[in-house]
Amino acid sequence: MLAPDSLARQLDPAAELERLRRIASELGGRERVERQHARGFLTARERLDLLLDPGSEIEFGRLVHSGIPGEEERTLGDGRLVGFGAIDGRPVAYGASDATIKGASGGAGASRRGAAFERIVAASALPVFGLYQGGGARITDVLSSKFTGFFGAGLGRRLAFPRRGAHFVAVLGNYYAPWNVADADVAIMTRASNASISSPPVVEEATGKKTTPFELGGPEVHARLTGQIDAVVDDDAAACAYLRRAFGYLPANPWEDAPVARTGDPPDRVEPRLRSLVPDDPAWGFDVTRVIELVVDAGSFLEWKPEFGRNLVCGLARLDGHSIAVIANQPRHLAGSMDVAASIKIRRMLDACVAFRLPLVSFIDVPGVLPTPDQEHQRLLAHIYGLAVDRLRAHVPKISVFLRKAYGYALWGMSGADPEWYSFAWPSAQIAFMGPEPGVRVAWRRQWEAAPDPDAFLARHAAELREAARPWAAAERAYIDDVIDPAATRPILARALRIARARLAATRPS
Repeated sequence: MLAPDSLARQLDPAAELERLRRIASELGGRERVERQHARGFLTARERLDLLLDPGSEIEFGRLVHSGIPGEEERTLGDGRLVGFGAIDGRPVAYGASDATIKGASGGAGASRRGAAFERIVAASALPVFGLYQGGGARITDVLSSKFTGFFGAGLGRRLAFPRRGAHFVAVLGNYYAPWNVADADVAIMTRASNASISSPPVVEEATGKKTTPFELGGPEVHARLTGQIDAVVDDDAAACAYLRRAFGYLPANPWEDAPVARTGDPPDRVEPRLRSLVPDDPAWGFDVTRVIELVVDAGSFLEWKPEFGRNLVCGLARLDGHSIAVIANQPRHLAGSMDVAASIKIRRMLDACVAFRLPLVSFIDVPGVLPTPDQEHQRLLAHIYGLAVDRLRAHVPKISVFLRKAYGYALWGMSGADPEWYSFAWPSAQIAFMGPEPGVRVAWRRQWEAAPDPDAFLARHAAELREAARPWAAAERAYIDDVIDPAATRPILARALRIARARLAATRPS
């Protein structure tokens, strides 16, 4: 015989549906929601309200539960909400960790629903937004040989059938086994969050060493040391706002064009301040972000990884309303030299260019590759070689502007003098294998040391080399396309990018 409550549900299915929806809307219950708020975090639903356009959400698998006997109704959603919605009217998919249920750990119910959800997303080539906070796999579900299939199927699908849409990730609390961060096109985290493969208890069990979540993978670690995060923001609201802004620069998938956003900044704007911004003395530093900001559309530069590899600046911007990727040597740090961190950032931007079919614009002021034992011990050779391979394989427009120094291999690492695209130089540019003074000391060491006045010998020959390194010889031989007035950089790049977009359109994936 049916229990009275079961009989009532059969007799009034509408009331049962309303009851389950109410339970689902309460997430893990009022007490756990309040605990989430007390930690300074929003709930999954509150985060989605900030991310998505109002009224656009369609939840998927809302009533799935953990499958744990006796806990079915208390675990609706099984620690993760997934579904569809819109951002600025553009369709998207989402996944949001619900930390009020089992700490947002991944369970079997969420895994089964996730497989169906991923198939829909892949078939639609939708961009996916992940708002993550949680403890990785649910230990109670994986402490058996069933673990072999828990991740294997999903990972196999991802590797065999790579996602087709863009992937945006925000880490919004403790996040362990953060595979989505490594897979993301844009990855950010809040100052109160952390992301690492293992948790402190697992580390202590394996090594005996006590540590904290922030020592393993806090924002300082990923912003300064690993470079795995593109930006660190203050809180959940700032994270959702950042993801919405970043999405505005990018297409949903490789078959679409990036959105065009006219800012009112005329493409033919001439900027006289650029003529005096770069010091004549190559040993003097300056802030290259000022060059970027004066050339691109006003207020459009969105910098990535500002604390990692500070000798290179990178990010997204708009020029004439169209999205571009930007790299630039930063003379304020390590004289703008090329090192392991800089090569990682450049390769990061090349990946974004290929994924989203964006032009790459580079501003070059680089004294060469940083030749230190520490850099060599960090596999500098492998990183620089990998950068060369990625650069050649990236069949996207690469437009370069030589501002000042352009020495050695670093010139090509910055995508300068690409014969297939456009290279421009300011009159202040110095292009050579190495700087004039080091060049004299290396090439004429014996003569320099034996000279009656070594300083005069060095100055005379360095002046000759400096004159030879000016951009005129490279322009005469068509190694660069033109020497331009710095003030005209913006209109010249705008015209070059129009041609670049036409070439990109001819290579659109079928």
